[in-house]
Order: sequence, then structure tokens, then C-alpha cells
Amino acid sequence: MKKTETHFPLRLRYATLLVATALAFPACAESELFFSEMPIIASVSRLPQQLSETPASVTVIDQEMIRASGMRTVEDLLRLVPGFQVTSHNQDPAIVAYHGLGYGLASEEYGPRVQVLVDGRSQYSPLFKSGVNWNLLPVALENIERIEVIRGSNTVSYGSNAFMGVVNIITMDPTLTKGWMVSANHGNNGIRDEVLRWGGSVGDANIRFTARSFQDDGFQYGSYSGRWSYSPDNRQSQLFDLRADIPLNNRDELQLTGTFARDMSQYGRPGSPVNDPLRNLEQSSAAFGILWRRTLSATEETKLRYGYTDDRAQGPYRPRVNFTTNLVAPASITFFPGVDPGGRSQQHELEFEHLLSLRKDIRVIWGLGLKSTSVQSYEQFTSTEWKSRFAYRAFGNLEYRLMNPLLFNLGASYEHDNISGDMFDPRASVSFHVMPGHTIRLVASRAHRNPSLYEVAGHSERRDIGGSGLADILYYAQGVKPEQIDTLELGYLAELKEYRASADIRVFSEKIPNYIQILPLALPAGTSDDKETQSLRMNAVNYAVYPNGRADSAVNLENVRIQGYEYQLNWRPFETTRLMYGNSLICVTADFTDISRIADDFNNGPKIIRQTRDSAPTHSQTAMLIQKLPYDVTASIMYFRASPMRWRRNDDYPIDASERIDWRLAKGFRFGPMGGELAYISQMVNEQQQGRTINRLADRVHWLSLRINF
Repeated sequence: MKKTETHFPLRLRYATLLVATALAFPACAESELFFSEMPIIASVSRLPQQLSETPASVTVIDQEMIRASGMRTVEDLLRLVPGFQVTSHNQDPAIVAYHGLGYGLASEEYGPRVQVLVDGRSQYSPLFKSGVNWNLLPVALENIERIEVIRGSNTVSYGSNAFMGVVNIITMDPTLTKGWMVSANHGNNGIRDEVLRWGGSVGDANIRFTARSFQDDGFQYGSYSGRWSYSPDNRQSQLFDLRADIPLNNRDELQLTGTFARDMSQYGRPGSPVNDPLRNLEQSSAAFGILWRRTLSATEETKLRYGYTDDRAQGPYRPRVNFTTNLVAPASITFFPGVDPGGRSQQHELEFEHLLSLRKDIRVIWGLGLKSTSVQSYEQFTSTEWKSRFAYRAFGNLEYRLMNPLLFNLGASYEHDNISGDMFDPRASVSFHVMPGHTIRLVASRAHRNPSLYEVAGHSERRDIGGSGLADILYYAQGVKPEQIDTLELGYLAELKEYRASADIRVFSEKIPNYIQILPLALPAGTSDDKETQSLRMNAVNYAVYPNGRADSAVNLENVRIQGYEYQLNWRPFETTRLMYGNSLICVTADFTDISRIADDFNNGPKIIRQTRDSAPTHSQTAMLIQKLPYDVTASIMYFRASPMRWRRNDDYPIDASERIDWRLAKGFRFGPMGGELAYISQMVNEQQQGRTINRLADRVHWLSLRINF
């Protein structure tokens, strides 16, 4: 089914590009050359390094980009990163994937392969199947200093969830947020956002407190049974965030953080009160963190970090389950199981790290980490008992400058999990400064992803609560090992200061010989699926092959290879003008290592392979222009384009090729000690955008934004 479109006229596209080009060369531009220095990056090896010396490709999204983009969420900002894919916003938590592989079935709905950090604290949750629930991300855009996105594996520094990349969100120091700030977004589609922030000092402590309310109606249209209609998709969320930085003496500093995030989203189909009733899903996350930093000298420091997170969700409902049996004669069976996709999880993390310079040409950082997690979820385990796991890890990175133009980075981590066992991940990198401003980088690494508790021990079933006792087993764990990825990349970084420009190119080959997929497997003896076995009796052949029925299970059965290139260009032709462009080409190939294990008679094997191959768009582009105009006016325009891709394997058609244009116009103002900005933002101005499936459409949204500081 093709989506309906509001076409963006070709002449208007050309006019937009002409206006952008004209804005890029203003007559009143400063003649003085301007080019900001490359940032210092600490997210790759945990050693503060120049961008040209990191053992990975990095995209930095700074404050100027965040504000000029007009985006309302962190996940939307990641559209600016080459190689990233992000689902369009609705009540479902966004799927954020790097190089595809973002969504197969239920175990991956929260994206388990890209590590997300907020001020060093991981956002992975045991309750959300070791993925990131972006609806509960505990940070307001107004508080972000920058986002460092590592494009490629980094389990050496951040553990098994940094399998494909890392998104490190760094918030502003409280000393930079003194006073009050209020902001609001109000627009169509139910957009109602408000933020209140206070920063100040209490004794020696510098404190920042933020409260945010976020609301919109998500996708406006849905197609059910071939008919397009309005479909409720609203979402409301709240966030409370507190950070206190406390200097203890001239060597020691304490950082305390506390957050609470809550989200209420509406699910269900209108006109379908039985199969998919309208209902609310309530989710929350409370977290506390403490960081003790000791500076031993100008070249040595230690950090000790503890974090605790408590996640909860609830949203019970009763759908209808139908199937046909021939116990006596062909007949239709109906039962109404109780479903609650909620539960609770608790996570404790303790980490120590030590940075030091052994010699003038050698720097080292090493550390130890402990993590204890527990989950209670009847939906995932068909039990109210707590499921627990424990892991510890040791890691280290070494930087060695053999000679001035030649730099080596060596790193490794060892992680032991009481369920999955041992994982050893090495990385080696060499950076060669060919000439001033030009660096070639070669990186080889191995990384592992530890399966979630759901993948290794899940047991999900629907049981009739009306008295028949019939059960429908949806998921039954039958053994799975950690995924492995071997990466080889060649990078080139050019810092062209005389042209006020930079270019970052990455060519990569990533191999996953044991990629985890959720596949139907035959159930073992003693574990019978009533719905499945009685349905199979309608076909004597199937019943003989699978006497106990079938159920989904996580299994290492796919061999995946990802190859391609990506690059990003930054150019500041004038002090008032900034241009960014990103491009990626991704080729995913896949095949099964043992297709005979799949218990399916309906061509599901080819369908699974197809979904893996189509999980990333072959080509994608992103562009952004920021132009400062007279009278404290700033204009910006964003352009995103991607070829067709597939988020879900069961869809008959992939998501269409898409183009998206956003723009923002802002006017700064000041009245005495009070300052602020008034802006108008419009997104998806050219055409409607499809979501995870082709039957959900997001339409143009626009709003006014007001920010006041005093």
C-alpha cells in the first residue's frame, strides 16, 4: 500500500535551495575569518583526546545545532548523524538504530545495540529488555551541552550494550545555568511543552533543577482494513531532574543526580474494542547517581560512580484470541487472556576508573565495574518472581605516541555475566597524521552483546482467565549466546582551517557471525502450546512434525555482514553561516547458519533474511544550514532523505523512500537583565512521514517556541 502524500512542488524545492544558497553568502558577513577549534572528545577511549586522535569516528551535536534544529527530542536529533535511523515520533518509544538491525520482533523494540549515556549513566533498562526507552530519557534538551555520538562498536569502554555505537549525552555544568529559565512550545497536533529550570548556589554546592512537561498527539492517521481514519496516538510525559556539584576541597568533587520521568501513552485501535481495545500504558523511571572525582595531579585522576535505577510500567487489558480446532469436529475457539505489558526492574551499578600518564608519550585509563539487575514482569516470564543477574567487568585503554605523527590506541575489556559467561573484547587503532590537518585512522575491534534476561530466560504466554485453562505460548527461551561483531574501519579526517571546513570519512566492514533473531522453534516435550497444537491438528503433517507446538525464541542463527561508507562535512564560510552535510551508503547481507531449526511452513525464513537486509536504507543524506541574520535573527533549515527500508519483518511492503524538510526562524531579544528567544518551527513541511509501518502517517507539525532567561 502506498502512502498518501502532500506533494512538495519541484519549483518550491528549487526555490528553497536558492534561498539557502543566498543566505549562505550574506552581503553583510564578517570579513574576518572564523573557524572554531576541533572539540576535545572523552567518549571514545575515556581519555580526553583531540578528534583527530580518537580510535573511532565521532559526530558532535553541540548547543548551536540543538537549538537551531528545533527538535523536541534527543532521538530526533540523531537524524543529523550519518548512518543512524530513527522512527518517526509517536506514542511508541522511538527505535534508534545504527546501520539497521534495529527491530525484528518484541525483544528488540527498544533497540539494544546502541549504548546511551546521560552524564555517564547508562539508560539501558532490564524491564525494557535491555534496551533504551526513549520516552523516559531523563534529560531536557535545554540542559544539554553536547552529544558525542561514536559511530562504531565501543564495548571496550562502555560494556556489551555499546555493540554498534554510543550516544553520550553531556549536560551543562550547573555554574552555567544560574538564574531562572522558562520555555514553552505550543502548536498543532496537541503540542504542549513547558520547561522550568532554576540554577543557583547553596553554600559551596552548585545546583540545577529542571521540571518539564511534554505532550502531543503523535501520528494522526492510521489505516485499518484498508480504510484511513483518525487514530488516537497521544502521549503525555513529565520529567524532574536535579543535579548538584559539590567541591569538597581542592582535590575532591562530589556530583549528585536525581531524576524522575513518567510517560502516559494511549494505545489501541478505534472501532476495535475487543481485539485491540483503547488503553493507556503508564511508565516511569526513577534514578539516583553519585560521582566522586579526585584529582591527584595535573595528569592523574580517579572517579568512583554509583547509580541506581527503578523502572516501572503498567497497562493491563484483555484482548480476544481466536483459533480453530478439530478435537471432535472443526470448531472455532475463543478466549480472553489478561495482558499487562508492565512490570518493574531495579539496577545497581558501581564503577571505578583511574586515568594517569605513565610517561610523556603514554597515557592510560583503566577501570572496574559491577552491575546487578533484577526484573519482575509477568508478561515476560509468566511469573511474578524476580529474575536476577550479576556481571562484573574490567577495562583499559592505552594511548602511545610512537613519534609525533604516529599514535597508537590499544584497548580491551573482559566481562563476566553469571548467565552468559565470559566475553573478551579487544580494539587496536593507529592514527597517522599525514600532514598538518590530515589524519588517516585504521581500527580493528571485536565486541559482544550480552542477551537480555528476556532473550535468555523469557517465557511469555496468554492464558484464558475465563476458566478453560487454554494457553497460547508466545515466547519460550531455548538457549542463546552473546552476539559477536568484528569491525574493520578506515577513517580519514581533514581539518581545513584555512577554508574553515572539516571532513570526516569512514569506510567500514562489520561482521556478525551469530546475530540473534527471534524465530519460531519447536517446543520441547513437556511444554505444550494448547492453541498451537490444537490448531496444528487441522493439518496432520504439521501436528506430526511439531507435536508440542511452536513458539518464538531468541537464537543465534543469522550470519550478517554490513559494509559501506559514511562521511560528514562541516563548513563555516562566514562567522554567521554554518553548513553541515552527511551521507551514508550501507549494504547489509545475511544468511542463515542452520535454517533447519526454524519451525515454520510459511516462508518465514526468507522473510527474516529480507527484513535484516532491508533494516537500513541503502542511501541516506542529512543536511543543515544555520544562518545568523541582522537584528538577532537566526534562520535554519534541515533536510533528510533515505531510500526504502523495513522496520518490521511481517510487513508486506517496506517503508517508502522519504524526504523530510524542517525549518526554523528565531528572533532573540533582551529587556534589561531578562533575555530570550521567540521562534517558529515547522517540521515535515514537504510530505507526510511513515512510521514503523506504512499504515501509520505523521503529518506536518508547526509550533511557536518561547524561551525566557532571567
